[in-house]
Amino acid sequence: MQKVGLFSAVAAASLGTAVLPAAGAQAAPQPVCPQVVGVCTWTEPSFEGDMRILFDEEPVLTPPVQSAFNQDFETWCFYERPFFDNRGQMREVNRGETVNDFGFGANSAKRGQCDYNS
Repeated sequence: MQKVGLFSAVAAASLGTAVLPAAGAQAAPQPVCPQVVGVCTWTEPSFEGDMRILFDEEPVLTPPVQSAFNQDFETWCFYERPFFDNRGQMREVNRGETVNDFGFGANSAKRGQCDYNS
């Protein structure tokens, strides 16, 4: 009788693990960007959509960008509004940093830290 109980417990445990979904860790999306001294940007979050490489300030980004990979030697500031207008949202992107989603569409960008005080 004890053998039957042991067998049932082992079978139930085996069946229980068989029906559990396999939990695999999903890797964060990685940007595909040529090795340049500049900033790769994308029009969609997660490095999707159209890619554009910025080498110099862009007072108007059309279409707006939502993700970036900074391979420049300096920090860049991305502005929600065109012409570096700091009345909207801003986001600094440091050297070597990737940003999966700004949380807004950036309509302008330039080298340097964001100016939050003007």
